[in-house]
Amino acid sequence: MGSIMRGRRLLVPLLVQACLLAAPCWGEKPCPRSCRCDGKIVYCESNAFRDVPKNLSGGCQGLSLRYNSLAGLRAGQFVGLNQLIWLYLDHNYISVVDAQAFRGIRRLKELILSSNKITQLHNTTFHPVPNLRNLDLSYNKLQALQPGQFQGLRKLLSLHIRSNSLKTVPVRLFQDCRNLEFLDLGYNRLRSITRNAFQGLLRLTELHLEHNQFSKINFSHFPRLLNLRALYLQWNRIRSMSQGLTWTWTSLQKLDLSGNDLQVVDATVYQSLPNLQTLNLDSNKLSNVSQEAVSAWISLTTISLAGNVWDCGSSICPLVAWLRNFRGNKETTMICAAPKEAQGEKVTDAVETSGVCRATPAPSVATAAATPAARPGPGHSPAPTSSREFEHVSFHKIIAGSVALFLSVAMILLVIYVSWKRYPSSMRQLQEGSAARTRTRRKKARETERPLSSPLQEYYVDYKPTNSETMDMLVNGTGPCTYTISGSRECEV
Repeated sequence: MGSIMRGRRLLVPLLVQACLLAAPCWGEKPCPRSCRCDGKIVYCESNAFRDVPKNLSGGCQGLSLRYNSLAGLRAGQFVGLNQLIWLYLDHNYISVVDAQAFRGIRRLKELILSSNKITQLHNTTFHPVPNLRNLDLSYNKLQALQPGQFQGLRKLLSLHIRSNSLKTVPVRLFQDCRNLEFLDLGYNRLRSITRNAFQGLLRLTELHLEHNQFSKINFSHFPRLLNLRALYLQWNRIRSMSQGLTWTWTSLQKLDLSGNDLQVVDATVYQSLPNLQTLNLDSNKLSNVSQEAVSAWISLTTISLAGNVWDCGSSICPLVAWLRNFRGNKETTMICAAPKEAQGEKVTDAVETSGVCRATPAPSVATAAATPAARPGPGHSPAPTSSREFEHVSFHKIIAGSVALFLSVAMILLVIYVSWKRYPSSMRQLQEGSAARTRTRRKKARETERPLSSPLQEYYVDYKPTNSETMDMLVNGTGPCTYTISGSRECEV
C-alpha cells in the first residue's frame, strides 16, 4: 500500500510537467494556421486574412494582423482576448468599425488602425479601452471627429490622426486626455482652430499641424499648452501671425513655419517666446526682418531663412548684423531677390560688395559709448556695431580721400599739359600779357615815386654865352641861354 502511494506521488509531478508541455491539456489553443507564435505573441501578417482568427488563445498578449484583407470590425470581435495588451490592424481595408468592436479587451494599451479606409467612428468606439497609451488613426479617410470621441482616455500618451480629411476640431475634444504628450493632426484640411480646441492638454509637449490650410495663426488659441515644446506649422497658407493675449509662452523651444506666405516677422509674437531655440522660416515671402524682431531672438541656437525674397538694400541690415554675431546653426543659402543688380547673389556677399550696411548711424554709437554700464533689458539685444567695423569704415574713408586728391592733381596737370601742347600761341600770349602787366605795374610805381622826390630838387640855369655876346649880356642883361634841371645844390656860371 505504501508503494502504491509513493507511485501516485511520483505520477502527479509527471502529469503536471506533461500538461505544461502540452497546451491543449489546460485549454490552451495551438498557434493558428498561417500565423507565427512567439510565446504569448501571435503574428498573423500578410496572409490575406479576411477575419480575425477564431482559435486564438485567451492568454494572448500581442496580436498583429497587419497587411491583410480585413474589411470591417464587428461588435465583440476580440471577446475572449482579455489579456491583450497591443493590437496591430494597420494596412488593411477596414472601412467600418462597430461602436462595440473593442469590447472585452480592457487591458489594451496600444491600438494601431492606420492605413485603412475608415470614414467615421462612433463617439463611444474607444470607451471600452480606457487604458490606451498609444492610438494611431493615421492615413484613413476620417472627415470628422465626434464630440466625446476620446472621452475617458486619461492614460493616453500619443495620438496620431495624420493624413485624414478633417476640417475642424470639436471644442474640448481632448478634455479627458490629461496625460497626452504627442498629438499629430498634420496633413488634414483644417482651416482654423477654436479657442478651446486644445483644452485639457496640460502635458502636451509636441503638436503637429503641418500641411493644413491655415491662413492665419493667433497664439491666443494656445494659452493652456503650458508644457508644449515643439509646434509644427509648416506648409500651410499662413500670411500673418499675431499675439492676441499678453502672456509669455516660456515652454516653447521649437517652431517650424517653413513653406508659408509670411511677409512680415511680427516682433510681438517672438517677444512672447523667450526660450525659443529652433526657428524655421524657410520658403516664405520675407524681404527683411526688423530690428525689433531680431532683438527678440535672444535664445535661438538654430535658424533657417532660405527660400525667401530678400531685399538686399538697407532694410536687410538688422538681420545681416544679427547673423554676423550669431554663433549657432544657421542656413547660409539666403539669396537676394532685389535690387536687380544683386539678384541671385548670396545676401552676405551682396551686402558686403555694395557696402549698404557699412555706414552705421553715429548717434547710436555715441549713445552706446556714453553709457557703457547700461545693460540691455529683457527682449532687447545690444547694437550690432563693433569697434572693428568703425576702424574699417575710417580706413575706407582715408583711402577714398587720398584717391580723390590724387585724381584732382592729376586732372589739373593734364589740363595744363594739353593746353601747352595744343595751344602754344595762346600760352605765349598769356606769358607776354603777364610780362606787359608786370612792366606797367613797375612804371606806375616809378611815377608814383617821382612826385614824392620833386620838392627836394633845386633848379639852376646853365648859361652858355658866346664871345661876341658876352658883353651885351652882362651890360644889358639880355642874351640867349639854356637851363637844365638838376638835383644838385651847386650851380656854375
